[in-house]
Amino acid sequence: MNIIDAHPHIYSDDLEKYPTIDDPWQPGEPATAEDLKSKMDDAGVGRAVFIQTSTFYGWDNRYVMNSTRKYSEWATGVITLSPDDPQNLEVLEDAAKNYSARGLRGTSDQNNQIGSPNVRRLWSKARDLGMVVNCMVLDDLERLYEIELMARQLDDLNIVIYHCFMLNTVRKTEETIKALQRLAPLPNVHAKLTSGTHGSARVYPHEDMHDPLKRVIESFTPDRCAWGSNFPNALWSKGTSYAQNLSLFTEELGLSQSDQEAILGGTAVRLWFS
Repeated sequence: MNIIDAHPHIYSDDLEKYPTIDDPWQPGEPATAEDLKSKMDDAGVGRAVFIQTSTFYGWDNRYVMNSTRKYSEWATGVITLSPDDPQNLEVLEDAAKNYSARGLRGTSDQNNQIGSPNVRRLWSKARDLGMVVNCMVLDDLERLYEIELMARQLDDLNIVIYHCFMLNTVRKTEETIKALQRLAPLPNVHAKLTSGTHGSARVYPHEDMHDPLKRVIESFTPDRCAWGSNFPNALWSKGTSYAQNLSLFTEELGLSQSDQEAILGGTAVRLWFS
């Protein structure tokens, strides 16, 4: 099976070359691009979509960009830029053309809005560059209608909802699923299925998250869902290992072979590697 990890974060061990923000969230385990590749090889994962680690580097995308260019035969990257800085249009173009980056992590503007002119300008530039916008608003469901409007107006832009609005079994579970179901009919909106571990109130195999994940898959169809590992797992997966993040989908959810092929690879190929 062609398996692609659509959501690992990477951290350099060279703090002089890649300095951190103040009070960074430490990965809890070795988490360079090379460390990730070792985990991938052990689990049978072929390619990866590096995600900018804002809780470690803030707006500084250099490590993701340099790693994406260095390992372009098996990886691409998603960078994070402030929509309020018009110069970031050039930064985004440079990342796409010179570093093989294929995604923008789309965050709210300084007023916590997604539907603003500044956000639209940056997302439109991503569309023009053939990049995917990975919409990151955490669990702010008040942004739902702005995202829906953007998706309708920029209907040739692929949008991925990060962490399924932080879907979990403790708070706002039904509201979150209903929000996702509202977006699901839009053919250019996709679901990042990374909530299986961090959204669970239980240890692996996270039985409480099985039904919510299946409901999301049913709403979007497997062809618009993508798996991600949440590497480094010591930080982001409550102790669930890299291999277990994968086996949750290959063994525990009861997915068919065709559904696994789409969720674990097919969707990611179309979005980030085609």
